[in-house]
Amino acid sequence: MREGTKTVPLAEGRLEEGIVKRAIAAAEGAPPDERVRTGLEAVIAFAETDPAAARTALSELRGDHVSLARLESCLRQGAERATLALGAAIQVALTELASPTPDLRGRLPELERWLEGGW
Repeated sequence: MREGTKTVPLAEGRLEEGIVKRAIAAAEGAPPDERVRTGLEAVIAFAETDPAAARTALSELRGDHVSLARLESCLRQGAERATLALGAAIQVALTELASPTPDLRGRLPELERWLEGGW
């Protein structure tokens, strides 16, 4: 954790909650057909500033059933499909963030496909 970065909330163990809130707030302010993309762009903007913190937050999110349920309820899919889609999107993002030069924007179409139910 470095002073002056967005990794400070990690000390409290709630960094993933901040990402979830940002994604949901961004999505709620967008037209219905653009909500998934807008939410993804909010998460990507955070991840671009600190990929390591974003990777940690996404890893923690996997164990936060309340936040996962909130995100799943935002997807226009049945409960089971939403759970699978969100898990797949998190795995894609984690894999990309672990690469030497992460490019989540380049993975945006794949992430959208999962979260919009196009799989």
